[in-house]
Amino acid sequence: MSFRDAATQAWSKAGRATWIALAAAAVAGALRWIAGVQPEWTEALYSRGMYPWIRSVQSAVSGLSPWSVGELVLVALLAFVIVRGVLLVRAIARREERRLERLLRDLLGFVRLSSWIWVVYVFTWAFHYARLPYAHGTGLDVRPAEVGELEAAAREWLERARELRATLKEDTKGVVALDTDLANLRVKLAAAYERAGALDERLAGPAPAVRNALASPLMTLGGISGIYWPFTGEPHVNSLPPAPQRLFSALHEVAHERGFAREDEANYIAVHVGSTSGDTELAYSVSLMAYLNLHRSLLASDPEKAVQLAKERPEGLRRDSTAIAEFWKPKSKAAERVREVSTTMNDTYLKAQGQVHGVKSYGRMVDLLLAERRARLATPSKP
Repeated sequence: MSFRDAATQAWSKAGRATWIALAAAAVAGALRWIAGVQPEWTEALYSRGMYPWIRSVQSAVSGLSPWSVGELVLVALLAFVIVRGVLLVRAIARREERRLERLLRDLLGFVRLSSWIWVVYVFTWAFHYARLPYAHGTGLDVRPAEVGELEAAAREWLERARELRATLKEDTKGVVALDTDLANLRVKLAAAYERAGALDERLAGPAPAVRNALASPLMTLGGISGIYWPFTGEPHVNSLPPAPQRLFSALHEVAHERGFAREDEANYIAVHVGSTSGDTELAYSVSLMAYLNLHRSLLASDPEKAVQLAKERPEGLRRDSTAIAEFWKPKSKAAERVREVSTTMNDTYLKAQGQVHGVKSYGRMVDLLLAERRARLATPSKP
């Protein structure tokens, strides 16, 4: 069979469905662009209008399964692709008569599948990148920090972490021992976000279906502490890092589930919700992570002051922060290469979604923390 005949046969069987999928993908892309031009519309019509209904359905469906629905779907999809690939290779190897038609038909199937995945992604998640910034309407003065501000804020969070750490137990290695049991963590997260949602309706929502990721070893290789699966509405947490980071990551991923896609905002919301939760373990985790982020920014601005501040850490805090740093250090050249590839992919994805700072946007939570501090200092009576 000639290529032209094979293409004609493949298109006659799948052409209509392919055109529909491509048209739907084009419409989704156009709407995503419009959302970026009109963030006020996006905020009102999607993030606060349509999305809460989508999230409710996702939570109801995902809550029926004791396992990660997202990971199960991903495994099934990968298995389907592998089986189709093996069958195609076998058909080509055996020189079957319609092997070229089959190849083209499978390629069209891949185009349709990719198009519909894009459509679902846009309507369940991607519009959030175009919504109004979290600080919009709050009066927060978000701007670059001065060195003095950075140092003062870092000291404040270090002191909070020190006070909270003194009330917590340690494991045999002297690292803080926190309750990371998934069932208990879900209860804590639901209570923390319910409390925050009572003051800010944007943070309200159903109890999140947080999952310990089965792919945690692979996530560790890639330097990933958590991931939100928008197709099923499930926040996934890497179950291997030290406990403080696991709790912080859980709060961060639930912030995504609440509709805040930008990484700096999700980090800031994690700190905000954890520190006002009334739960000592959550409060310590976010205080430690807030300090580490502020210290990292201070190190870039004034290394001498950052080194001096690091020397002032109590031994317990030193052990906790060292445990986190050591955990994420690549153990081999191959692991280092995998980490670089993963970081590059994540950086590219974030920039494609309009986060111009890419992976550096995770650290830009510092700007929001400092803006909150300015607001607090301007109104000392405010809790």
